[in-house]
Amino acid sequence: MKKRIDGRTAKGLRVREQARESILTAYIDLIRSGVPAPTARETAERAGLSLRAIFNHFPDLRALRLASFNRAQAQSSEFFSEEIPDRGSAAERLELFVQKQTRRLEYVTPFHRTAAMVESVDPDVAAAMKRARDAALRDLAKTLGPALSPFSRSEKRDLLTSLHMVCSWNAWEFLRAHYSLSPRRARAIITSVALTVLAAAERRASQSAR
Repeated sequence: MKKRIDGRTAKGLRVREQARESILTAYIDLIRSGVPAPTARETAERAGLSLRAIFNHFPDLRALRLASFNRAQAQSSEFFSEEIPDRGSAAERLELFVQKQTRRLEYVTPFHRTAAMVESVDPDVAAAMKRARDAALRDLAKTLGPALSPFSRSEKRDLLTSLHMVCSWNAWEFLRAHYSLSPRRARAIITSVALTVLAAAERRASQSAR
């Protein structure tokens, strides 16, 4: 008897998890299709579930939105799952970083557009976006690694800050949305600017070391 009850419980948990996953997938699909702020009804229809089911699994749309952002961010981290080889010049390593980072930015763009709408009023989304920016900065610092050794602490901080800004989603969105550039063209511009920033910093460091 106990085994039968345990089996029912396990099945119920699987069904509940499948429903939650269907809701989250539907919400993410809607954002990716160009709906920046999906409603509960739109999400339910997309998932093939009742409106009531949405709030059986998520307390409100804010929680569902946050879950979608966290899922997108976790998936986007896979762009850096394969580490950049620990060799080559700073410029070569930076180019590889820009390639990976801009592919990640293109992937998360629909979610960042939604985040931009609510970040100032939703502390959970603001915290999620801060984690994403912090992760990008860590990836950048790790990519450059030993190449940063010639710089003083302040020079290193200023360089990373400048490169972080150049390689940010805001810069990517400006090129992609405002100028309607293709991903390839936007990537080329960001690469060029990033390498220019790096070269200028290297010249300053060399001059100060004399």
